[in-house]
Amino acid sequence: MSGEEESSAKHGESLAREMVLRISGGAERAGVFVSDREAIYSLSKVDPVTLEVRHTNDVFTKYGNPAFVTRITSRSAKFTEIFFGDPNERQARTMRAVADYLNDSKKELLYMDKQLGLHPEHSHYCRTIVSKDYARLLYMWDKLIFDLQDGDAAAGPEQVLVMIPEWSEVAADFNLPPISILVDAESRVTFVLGSDYFGEVKKAHLRMAMYAEKVRYKQSCNARSEAEKIEHQEGSSESGDGELEKKGGLGVHAGGKVIRAFDYNEGRLIDKGALFFGLSGTGKTTLSVHHFWLDAEKGETVIIRQDDFFLLSPDGRAFGTEDNAYIKTEGLEPEGQPLLYRGAISPHSVLENVYVDPKTLDVDFFRYDHPFVPGGKCYNGRGIVVRRELDFTDDSIDLERVDMIFFITRRETIVPPIVRLNREQAAAFFMLGESIITSAADPTKAGESVREVGTNPFIVGSKGEEGGIFYDILERNPSIQCFLINTGGFGGRNIERERMPLDAPGAVDTLRAYLAGERHSDTGKKVTVELRDGSTEELKISIVRFEVSYEGKRIKRSSEITELLERVERGEVRASDIELIEVAVLAGHKIRIQDSAAVIREIARSRIKWKKDPFWGYEVPAEIPGIDLSRFDCSRYYTAEEVEEMNMALKEERIAWLKSFEDLDERIVGAIG
Repeated sequence: MSGEEESSAKHGESLAREMVLRISGGAERAGVFVSDREAIYSLSKVDPVTLEVRHTNDVFTKYGNPAFVTRITSRSAKFTEIFFGDPNERQARTMRAVADYLNDSKKELLYMDKQLGLHPEHSHYCRTIVSKDYARLLYMWDKLIFDLQDGDAAAGPEQVLVMIPEWSEVAADFNLPPISILVDAESRVTFVLGSDYFGEVKKAHLRMAMYAEKVRYKQSCNARSEAEKIEHQEGSSESGDGELEKKGGLGVHAGGKVIRAFDYNEGRLIDKGALFFGLSGTGKTTLSVHHFWLDAEKGETVIIRQDDFFLLSPDGRAFGTEDNAYIKTEGLEPEGQPLLYRGAISPHSVLENVYVDPKTLDVDFFRYDHPFVPGGKCYNGRGIVVRRELDFTDDSIDLERVDMIFFITRRETIVPPIVRLNREQAAAFFMLGESIITSAADPTKAGESVREVGTNPFIVGSKGEEGGIFYDILERNPSIQCFLINTGGFGGRNIERERMPLDAPGAVDTLRAYLAGERHSDTGKKVTVELRDGSTEELKISIVRFEVSYEGKRIKRSSEITELLERVERGEVRASDIELIEVAVLAGHKIRIQDSAAVIREIARSRIKWKKDPFWGYEVPAEIPGIDLSRFDCSRYYTAEEVEEMNMALKEERIAWLKSFEDLDERIVGAIG
């Protein structure tokens, strides 16, 4: 045990904290612990990975902003392990090995101290440590969140991230895995080993801060309960609840803004705080920064506060975490997303895994070539845009009051453009966190349901408890209205196009290409479909997928198809006994950004008329000014039997998901039943 470990052990530090002290202390003594920002910026400009790929002298585009290339292009979720103070043997061995490697090699380490959030009761002092060759990670980190406030530096960091991307090259020397992400939630330390993707930096700190907020929230609830007991026993009328209410909160994966709209019920302009929950690809950032074509002549406007994470407090306020916005850039264009497009080509933005022409240095948000991704295409381009450069922003990142919560989903069949939820239903949809898998994410699963509690893949601890906290906040703030908004389509369907035996010429090669992620040439084309009312409509082919039929069973999952194909290759199954089925998945009638903007605009104006859906029990629109709701009439697209079948299948999926959380309040589970 080193001197730092002995000293830490005496003071009750966790092993993760001990290793951070060993790493930083060793680097300081060796004179290789660097925090000078000018030095960090200079190193970032000649990022070795980017220059290796682009063969240019620096990392800048024609617009003057840096555009970096990473070897790992998405989060390594399957390698992420969370523990609470006590690591297992392998985790402990890994952290010690990292400390040994860094101290023995005397590798130069860079570090930067920053702050998540601005509100004094909901801000977090964060330190990020990276190896020298990956200075770009700190360049992006500096761009994303806040500098420490005056006087805070003396306190020392509340949470620490150690990120060593080159670990994948040395891990074998220690007989350890090449990629490991180890999270000590209790001690607020994360080790990211073997990845150079910036999203790991952002999410590591958010994960640790959100867990700390939840712990404080539970502690304040316990203290409140004790205070109420004492009040009841002593007959006192002073509970001190006002102070207790300020402790902790619920970290939520949501964008947020103020919508200033003329409320037709009140007859005046009212500022309404809105939160937008959504999984990646559902349009969360787009809706969080959109102006909704409000009427400026009447004084209507929006004020953008955050695009990604808030801390929701028990009294219905929401506190922002980041100074700027980390956005997806796939397909970014000036007509549909003018604010984000302008932000992304600003000289003050930072891009990551976005295609840059090595000759012209121009940016192409529709080209996805990438040298380190299997298949050569990266659909996870990212950018950090400066919030203050966007129109409709001010100096605040917080919402003083949350009035509306929107759960964004992207489905293609029977989910209406908007649904109004009661409190229990809202808590249920918080738990459901649902959307569908896109063709870009996994073509073999495109169209299948995907669910993530709170649309937040970074929850630490019980997810049922998370839903209970959200429900508790709604109960404390009954004025908050909640909605489910669909940004996908309506009336989509699958069309079976061709069947052939697997031993037909080219059939096996076609199947192999599909399983490898190759896109069919018909993807994106439009098909004319005759609707039940006699009209026709063009629906886009979102993907062409392949299924197989074997022994009377239809197999859709890629893992099962791959296994069956391997059995064919081993001679255990005859290809002639398997039928290959080509299916075109048609996206529904597009719910455009204009539709979603009109829906939110008219909700803020209190002008939508609602009616109860007899199957689901929630409310659906009977009338929305400016929107022809006949476009979203199920009877145009499906028979009554088809609608009933799809409703029942979706209901069964939802109930099964909710019942999987043993500690979830029965009132929430029953909201869908």
